[in-house]
Amino acid sequence: MLQQMTYFVAVVEEGTFLRAAERCNISQSAISQQIKALEGRLGVPLLRRSGRGFELTEAGEYFYNRSRSLLRSVDTLTKRTREIGDQAHSSLAVGYLHLSARLNSCKR
Repeated sequence: MLQQMTYFVAVVEEGTFLRAAERCNISQSAISQQIKALEGRLGVPLLRRSGRGFELTEAGEYFYNRSRSLLRSVDTLTKRTREIGDQAHSSLAVGYLHLSARLNSCKR
């Protein structure tokens, strides 16, 4: 479903299925099928298609806004996880020089 959300956001942001398909490096028919599958999965239309264009339905507007937010969160989650993993694989060796001086006892 995450990939379908990505495609849906691309369609809305690009304004056409063709440009969204180019952005996502898939065919126009594939992105169209994925959006239809997403609508089927949700059980509601997200887009109101008219000729070569579309409008967002109320559900589509809501889904678009929440999807953008969730996709940003997933990007942040992925980036931070990688950063933590990279830090765990890095090591830092710290050394120090320990000098010990012998103190002579002074007798009075």
